[in-house]
Amino acid sequence: MIAGGAIVSAAALVIVLGVVPFAHQWAAREATYAASREQWMRLATLATSRDRLQHALDEQQRAFAADEARLVSGATPALAASMLQGLLQRYADESAVQLDRVDVAGQPRPDKPGLLAIPVQLQGQGDIYGLVDFLYRLERGEKLLVVDDLTLNAGFAWMPTPAFAGGRQSQRLTWSVRLHGLYGAAARGSSS
Repeated sequence: MIAGGAIVSAAALVIVLGVVPFAHQWAAREATYAASREQWMRLATLATSRDRLQHALDEQQRAFAADEARLVSGATPALAASMLQGLLQRYADESAVQLDRVDVAGQPRPDKPGLLAIPVQLQGQGDIYGLVDFLYRLERGEKLLVVDDLTLNAGFAWMPTPAFAGGRQSQRLTWSVRLHGLYGAAARGSSS
């Protein structure tokens, strides 16, 4: 009986001290091999898709450059505001509307990360066609402008015409627009 107990005890010791640590070491080694195999597969996938990734990066950089070109530009926010004022006057001239007031004296405020909003208030007048054309240029123009508020008043004005001695009555709109242009503050700060 003692010999049987000794054999069972010796077998248990061999299993606990020999087989179990060996099994743990084997499992750990297999897990390491599996992780290495998975890492190798990811690396191989990246290597095979390098051209596709480079193409996607190039497209992102082109899109970023196009978006950055639409930001209001200038060495400082004050110079950017001056450029913005000239741009708005040009849009008005091209749209055949009259700007009575262009106020870009407000302080630039943070908008999105890395961007400042340069506020502008306009007051103008013209016919409906000129206003629609002006708003179209604000939306689709060369610089990114965001219209915050539009107030419109319709009235009639007596317009002299050469064809009629007395003239004619036409609808005249007066309006005010509050908008802001986006200025790339982060890009300007890093380049100086």
